[in-house]
Amino acid sequence: MSTGPVRKRRLAVTLALLIVPLIAMLVVAWRVDKSLPDMTSVATQDAVEERELLPTNVTPTHYDLLLAPNLEALTYTGEVRIKVHINEETSEIVLHSNELELLKAALIIGDEAPLQASRIELKKEDETAHLHFEQPLAAGSNATLFVSFHGVLNDLMVGFYRSKYKDAQGAEKFMATTQFEPTDARRAFPCWDEPMQKATFGVTLRVSEGLTALSNMDVAETTNSGDGLKEVRFNITPVMSTYLLAFVVGELEYIEAHTSGKHNGRAIPCRVYTTPGKSAQGQFALDVAVQVLEYFADVFGIAYALPKLDQIAIGDFEAGAMENWGLVTYREVALLVDAASTSSRARQQVAYVVSHELAHQWFGNLVTMEWWSELWLNEGFATWVGTLAVDHVFPEYHIWTQFLVDDLQRALALDALRSSHPIQVPVRRSAEISQIFDAISYSKGGSAIRMLSSYIGLDSFFRGVRAYLQKHKYANASTQDLWRALSDASGVDVNEFMAIWTRTIGYPILTVEELPGGTQIQVRQNRYLSAGAVSDDEDQVLWWVPLRVATPGSDAQRTTDVLTTRNATVDVPVGTAKWYKLNQDTVGIYRVKYPPGAVANLATAIAAGELEVNDRIGIIADAAALASSGHSNTSDFLTLLRAYRNETELVVWQEISLRLDVLQSVWADEADVIDKIRALTQSLFSPLAKRLGWDAAADEDSLNSRLRALAIRYAGCSGDSAVVAETKRRFAAFFDGDRSVFNTDTLRAAFVVAVRTGGREEFAKVQEYYLDAANPVDQQLAALSSMGFTTDPELLDELFEFALSDRVRNQDVHQAIMAVNTYGPSRARLWQWYRDNYALLATRYRASMSYMGILVRLSVAEFTGAARADEVEAFFAALNTSKFQRVIDQSLEKIRSNTRWLEKDHADVAAWLASNAY
Repeated sequence: MSTGPVRKRRLAVTLALLIVPLIAMLVVAWRVDKSLPDMTSVATQDAVEERELLPTNVTPTHYDLLLAPNLEALTYTGEVRIKVHINEETSEIVLHSNELELLKAALIIGDEAPLQASRIELKKEDETAHLHFEQPLAAGSNATLFVSFHGVLNDLMVGFYRSKYKDAQGAEKFMATTQFEPTDARRAFPCWDEPMQKATFGVTLRVSEGLTALSNMDVAETTNSGDGLKEVRFNITPVMSTYLLAFVVGELEYIEAHTSGKHNGRAIPCRVYTTPGKSAQGQFALDVAVQVLEYFADVFGIAYALPKLDQIAIGDFEAGAMENWGLVTYREVALLVDAASTSSRARQQVAYVVSHELAHQWFGNLVTMEWWSELWLNEGFATWVGTLAVDHVFPEYHIWTQFLVDDLQRALALDALRSSHPIQVPVRRSAEISQIFDAISYSKGGSAIRMLSSYIGLDSFFRGVRAYLQKHKYANASTQDLWRALSDASGVDVNEFMAIWTRTIGYPILTVEELPGGTQIQVRQNRYLSAGAVSDDEDQVLWWVPLRVATPGSDAQRTTDVLTTRNATVDVPVGTAKWYKLNQDTVGIYRVKYPPGAVANLATAIAAGELEVNDRIGIIADAAALASSGHSNTSDFLTLLRAYRNETELVVWQEISLRLDVLQSVWADEADVIDKIRALTQSLFSPLAKRLGWDAAADEDSLNSRLRALAIRYAGCSGDSAVVAETKRRFAAFFDGDRSVFNTDTLRAAFVVAVRTGGREEFAKVQEYYLDAANPVDQQLAALSSMGFTTDPELLDELFEFALSDRVRNQDVHQAIMAVNTYGPSRARLWQWYRDNYALLATRYRASMSYMGILVRLSVAEFTGAARADEVEAFFAALNTSKFQRVIDQSLEKIRSNTRWLEKDHADVAAWLASNAY
């Protein structure tokens, strides 16, 4: 599943479509015990974790499900017939059910008369239904369990729920859709809602004649059932887990294409469904899908398993997308592209999300994790191979370079906290799952796969993956199963070194010392924490670290120079090489601290254009991280920035901009320094903005277009008077009807600068643009998130009220407020808004409480000061925050770490800025 910036579920996600980065996963939240499993241990977790599962005395093999949704009453009725096997004698059957009214239950064994349940007991806390029978059910028998039930098409974006849209006449209408991962199939029908409880499914939907009904499989038959209704019966699915089942009912239109069939052995029909009037915007996603389905059939060595692939855009959808087998659901912004108006970044994100979800059709659907502690098997792999697919179809995107910022650095930031968790995280109960749909499961998981595949080679890696899929298809598997397959394919004991990466929290910092003689370096590994100080207990793990040492003209060494001990001596021609660098291509999951002389040599090489783009990103990212953690001075990072003045690559500038964002955020309340930091930012971005100008060349690629937008935004927001003036001129012309003054990328940058430097007029015009449904959805969301850049307290209060109105979808509230914390004086007001509306928000997001975590992060994580941290901690201490406690812990840790950084380096930064005439 893909999520937004909170990102599937990248979220890892960020929507990466957003104006400012948001590192969180928009995921379905569920009940989590106040005392979560201890994720702070750095010891590998070899013991079998305890899991709270349904009894295994009865297990399902097949479901026949009939649902009859009423889109006017917003309710539905249902019947399910479940073929079960009685494994042990019992007089009670326990299955999952949540917020359903169970009307009747009976068991049919052979030709015997139905055995009615004598009592139906619902346990809300456990989300289970206990069906009691007056006589014991014999072990070894097969039976059919019948349950009739009634449900509500809820507005919670989970289970079987309603999504609203407006038709061509502006009338509000509803469609019915589903979101089951991780544990919400039980909200739609009674079932065994655990990944290992696989079964086949026969779905029938009774709907109005004029509506379209969709499910995972193709239609077997449609019959008239009278009273203006029809029954649409779908073919039986393969064996699959409940969370992958899906159905949609509504007024829909579609476009269709077929794959080539080159690797699937047949042409797969693919469709993109939308609400009326939007199907043409599905063409780009459709084109991506038909290529990627064939690509995955090739690299996985197994044909796509279902007879068709449908993708559908849903208006109200909390996650970024969901990989339901054969019926993939998406937010509109993650699937639809307006050929003329969608930004290049949004277009690329659609390509990625589609590729990510289609990777799941094999890795997750065909072979499913055995339990949620193996979530990374689904999400980490799909993050990596989805990126691989985009690189195959669109090499011009250079997406592996963007991976370093979007995924690797995001993972490193989160995993530098004590409150992080291992990639393989113990999950005792399904209620704990939602908090691990984050940058660790997605981005660190994907980065671990990238590091491993680079080490053993892609050919060996895919040989192992093909063997793994072939052996475990239509079944469940574990991380150990994947390691065994990769070990057999590569001849390398993968488990020996990868278990350290997946079962332990954190990652190392490598400290380099140059030894006398000029031919060797000593490398030492210790755990890296953003807080800086690491206790002996926290520094027990010795990671497997591929050093990948590079010097001018050399190739990184693949199989030698792997650090597995605390210290090691490595041959490097320090005395004769112009420079040397560890972690060539920034593949490894670690930070590097060099001696000052080595940093100076790297800076010279960067300024001379001698280092590749991935290495330039890794060096500046490490320098910034070491400054914030106290491993170096912030002035060292600022000095290194000088080497990047002539940088030309978008992704390097993205990394620089993010690091400057952090610096401005931490120093936001320091009146004697913050304006000088803005002046530094302006000195870096204004020359870039001037060189690129406002208007694109005819043959300009998308990355250069995005670089122009980035330069305009940062130059304008840091006070470049020429950029601000030109923004205002073009902004006025745009709203006077000249839409040519902005391209699809500069539009959002201009909105940000206009709102930041303007007043009520600019704010109102951007709001008007957001509310115009004729605009592309990615640009609407860009407008919504731009509104948070206002510095006017009165406008800010209006924004807060607007964010909670019915003019902003529940899933997009974070978009409205996400930029507010970029302006220091607005943070207290944002935090007060969150506290004042906590009860309302907790009720609204009661079924997806991880969204409350997103709002927490936005509302408090940018604070500095011990008093603020104590205030935040005290507020939440009085509340039941079990469902998003991890985000609170991470936010508090970030506040306190940044406070220590500010206290340590305030004078250092002030002195550097003064000495450099800012």
